[in-house]
Amino acid sequence: MKQLLKANLITIIVISLFSCSPKPKIEGSFIKVKENERGTNWNVFNKGLVKELDFGEKICRFSYFGITMSGEYTIDNNYIYVNVGGELGTLSMEIIDNQTLEGEGWASGTFKKKK
Repeated sequence: MKQLLKANLITIIVISLFSCSPKPKIEGSFIKVKENERGTNWNVFNKGLVKELDFGEKICRFSYFGITMSGEYTIDNNYIYVNVGGELGTLSMEIIDNQTLEGEGWASGTFKKKK
């Protein structure tokens, strides 16, 4: 009985460790370093229109045609979703690592964290 209880306890601990993995920290400024193939056909010359992203605790700020915009962001697995609204809708970026993001759609491009 003790062995069964011990085995169940170990299983519960292992499952808890894997299911409670911390979300990546993404706060800080990211600058576009190159284009990628994740843009839309509507982008000007198929290039992303966002050049820099600044992530706070809950809000992402960026410039779009010279206008500073912002939206609340969420992290889901390895993706960041910035709810901007209007014509931009939701910006999405894949988290490659804590220093690199791959933007999609209007925010296409490879973004590196400022040092």
